[in-house]
Amino acid sequence: MKTGILLLNFGGPWTLSDVKPFLYRLFANKNVLVGIPSPLRQLLAFTIAQVKGPSSIKSYESIGGGSPQLQWTATQAEGLRGLVRNGQVRVEIGMRSAEPSIQTALERLQTWGAEKVILLPLFPHFSTTTTGTCFEEVKSSLARLNWDPAIVQVTKWPDHPAYIDLLRLSMNEAIDRATSNDSDRVHVLFSAHSLPLKIVKLGDPYPQDIERTVSAVTQGLQHPWSLAFQSRNGKLPWLQPYLEDELKRLGQAGVNKVVIVPISFVSDHIETLFELDQLYAGVAREYGITQYFRARCFNGDPKFPRVLQSIISEASA
Repeated sequence: MKTGILLLNFGGPWTLSDVKPFLYRLFANKNVLVGIPSPLRQLLAFTIAQVKGPSSIKSYESIGGGSPQLQWTATQAEGLRGLVRNGQVRVEIGMRSAEPSIQTALERLQTWGAEKVILLPLFPHFSTTTTGTCFEEVKSSLARLNWDPAIVQVTKWPDHPAYIDLLRLSMNEAIDRATSNDSDRVHVLFSAHSLPLKIVKLGDPYPQDIERTVSAVTQGLQHPWSLAFQSRNGKLPWLQPYLEDELKRLGQAGVNKVVIVPISFVSDHIETLFELDQLYAGVAREYGITQYFRARCFNGDPKFPRVLQSIISEASA
């Protein structure tokens, strides 16, 4: 059976001119601005894109003028192709809010003649705002294409052993860097993308999935650790503690060396390269944390496609 593997992600702006359109597509999503009728949601999305656009453009300027997520996702897809290379399997990437879109990817698989499509979100943790909305876009795209292949959905993989092993490796590499020159106490701070409590109260399982990852990766960890949430937007309450508040607490407690471990992201983008490496690094210094290290994302690590291969193998069994 000819099988397509569709790697799903949000995507990001390729260039600075793409920033406002990207923000509009992001906030026009009914799973992001929850409970708002479509016409009003589109108007709000346009307004948000115009208001946030200038500051977002400056943020993207500081990391090179665009998001590297698309490049890294393509690299990860190519690595997976090398592992599953045969005439019966094809790997495509589909972005929820950027190109290549989910529909574009499905069109390619349809033209190729796929009889089955495995949907693999590059979000380890399920949320209606990420994996959920990608799955909805797949369903809508298939209807527009009048195509009905067999579908296999991988909904989440927060404590898959291969993922945890690679995440632990990244964490330990950062700890080794932090402890190479002195023996000062290290605090490991896991950072996950936050989520509005309004969505959590609707039953979104994201917080529990985050806890599963942290519980798994901290097995055997010999350093103190904590979990915080980054990237809150607006004034409504989101999952806490907020990362800036946790850095303040640690600094006031006398911690001067922190290793940040991002756990919501499998590749670098604005939340790691700008927020963690620039914004929150400055917050840490402000509160007396003079040594600040960040664990790497998987990006082009050849081990990560093997993680994806392992997840796919289990889903296909």
